[in-house]
Amino acid sequence: MDGPPAQSLGVEKVDDDVLKKKPRNIKDPMISKSLIINVLLSAGIIILGTLYVFQREMEDGSGGKTKRDTTMTFTCFVLFDMWNALSCRSQTKSVFQIGLFSNKMFLFAVAFSLIGQLLVIYFPPLQMVFQTEALALMDIIFLLTLTSSVFIVSELKKYFERAMDKRTIKKHIDLDFV
Repeated sequence: MDGPPAQSLGVEKVDDDVLKKKPRNIKDPMISKSLIINVLLSAGIIILGTLYVFQREMEDGSGGKTKRDTTMTFTCFVLFDMWNALSCRSQTKSVFQIGLFSNKMFLFAVAFSLIGQLLVIYFPPLQMVFQTEALALMDIIFLLTLTSSVFIVSELKKYFERAMDKRTIKKHIDLDFV
């Protein structure tokens, strides 16, 4: 499910602010410390959240792994992936700054993935193939709430990084005038 959204990120509009920045030093690594932190933070949230859902479902007293257990866990992982893709549209700007609807290919890819997931959950022939079962509305609400955490944490991290950058820039400007 993550292939189409990941590929659609490749056609994301280039940030206009890139021209305002100094050129990157060719000796600096392409994989920055900030990028590694972003990847580890997102991966940690996704892994912990998905394992939480799996453990929660396994403790329902059914005495073994059920279709519900795998449906909830698989859906959790897919939704985490969609939220994470949304937050990856920019490393520094909020998705609300770059425009929620500015990348049509991304919207189509996410919609395609979510429709595919819904078909796997609710369309009987695909339920048989994927060994899934229909989830209740409250299950979907629970999963959407939990999985949105990867997006919220990423957006908060970008917000605080931008605030720190502004403070640092202001501090340098103030020192230059002293």
